[in-house]
Amino acid sequence: MQLANALQDHIELAKLSPGDPLPSETVLARENRLSRATVIKAFDTLADRGLVTRRQGKGTFVNARPMERLLPELTSFSQHVHGLGLSPRSELLAFERFAAADPARPASAFDLESVGAEPLVQIERLRHVNDRPVGVHRALIPEDVADRIGVTEPVAARESFSLYESMRSGGIFLSSGDESLRAINAGARDAELLGVDEGTALIEVVRASRDQNGRLIEVVRARYLGTEYLYHITFAPTHGETHEESNRSSHRTGGGLAAGHRMLGADERQ
Repeated sequence: MQLANALQDHIELAKLSPGDPLPSETVLARENRLSRATVIKAFDTLADRGLVTRRQGKGTFVNARPMERLLPELTSFSQHVHGLGLSPRSELLAFERFAAADPARPASAFDLESVGAEPLVQIERLRHVNDRPVGVHRALIPEDVADRIGVTEPVAARESFSLYESMRSGGIFLSSGDESLRAINAGARDAELLGVDEGTALIEVVRASRDQNGRLIEVVRARYLGTEYLYHITFAPTHGETHEESNRSSHRTGGGLAAGHRMLGADERQ
């Protein structure tokens, strides 16, 4: 634990950059008069803290600082990254239009709306931070919304394109949403896009957002590198109540498997 803390201080004080290597297990063991097993445990501790990544046969490398995101927070990826003092960039992977009865249309929360199926536009992008790929982002929006805010394939292909900014400019304002998070492992396609090994830990975020009239405006499925994103939640009991009283009286949505089934169930067929 002392070695792990010392290495963490070294990373922070030396201002090591993402991808910089740490000294080898053999070197650290010799210089600190420790067993190699102790050094391995120290590296494992740093990996658990999300500070380093261990690559078999190559060494141990510094991770990027996790991008902390507060919940609830209804901001765009670009806004969030700019707010951290970092540089966002998008790379368009796909721009598709789906008719209401198109069998290739992705399953989503739009299928559950009382108004029935409507034509959709899908925008899939690879999200970069400081020119590092950090996530694969897919957004579904109604076709009439896309047309109203002027989102075409050339527009979505711009590196600085922000869907939320386009909505605001077009007079569409999101006022509420539901968001679900779960841990997954990168499949072959995500791994190739993100430049990581297949099976790498990812955070999958599914969000359904509505405008001030309650209309469903977008459904997002985003997959971020687990080493890059940190979601932070602040909670408190209702004013004037104890924690136990709050649990009994306040409205809660289901958690765990129940919530995951509701938010992700239909879309899991993709």
